Amino acid sequence: MGFVLQTTPVGGAIAAALVVAGASLFGAGLRSLRLHRQLRRLEERSPGDDRSGFGMVRGRVALESPLVGPISGRPCAGFRLEVLGPGAMRVATLDDLRPFRVRTSGGTAHVAGVDGGAWDLPLVAERTVSPGDDLSANLRALLRRSPEALWLRRAGVKVTLVERALLAGEACCVIGAARPAQPYELISDLELARTGTDDALPAPLQQVETPELWVEPDAQLEHLRISDQPPTAAALAVSPWRTLGVVAGPLLSLAGMIYLTALADALRALSRFVR
Repeated sequence: MGFVLQTTPVGGAIAAALVVAGASLFGAGLRSLRLHRQLRRLEERSPGDDRSGFGMVRGRVALESPLVGPISGRPCAGFRLEVLGPGAMRVATLDDLRPFRVRTSGGTAHVAGVDGGAWDLPLVAERTVSPGDDLSANLRALLRRSPEALWLRRAGVKVTLVERALLAGEACCVIGAARPAQPYELISDLELARTGTDDALPAPLQQVETPELWVEPDAQLEHLRISDQPPTAAALAVSPWRTLGVVAGPLLSLAGMIYLTALADALRALSRFVR
């Protein structure tokens, strides 16, 4: 007696979903496998290098826009503010992450696409806030972005604010797709220095350092990692579970296609019977 696969419309919908999910799972697994291979042979890159590809850039943080930490008040390239409620329960995470530059001994690299990257930020400042405490305008504006934090303060509950930030001038390590900067991407080499009065003559033009290297998330690997420390072996490791999609994805899609094929055969047989 042969195997008979019972087909239903609901089963067909589930099978179609399996086909789509399997393709997505395979793509994620393939990216993880490629990322694992790239991280195993990770090379350090420096400004002036005309090669393009995945690599690591190390240097000191230089700002491209004015930004200060909400608690420490120190200039930074990006910060993450964690709002902790009773029992150290994390209520909200608020961040402001901006493009910045990395100064090395060989030149300057611009780090772009930071919103899609993973930031490993060190602890910079911590503060416990009571409902009646006076907060700065910057901190109040940040907390307004979290309904949970506002509700706790209005309920008379103390919250702990933890600031993690990548401070200006500190050591920085960036892993991502590095390539030579293109002329149309560069900020103008000349900047007009204002004198502070409208009717005065402009001050002499001064040179502004332009980046030679552009670092951004890799288009295929979708990976950009920013940290204040060189990566450890554990940080560079990719979980084997993430690569299982290379095998599990095609199996799910195959199972869905087999079911859809059986459903199509059943529908053809039914249409012949109706005729």
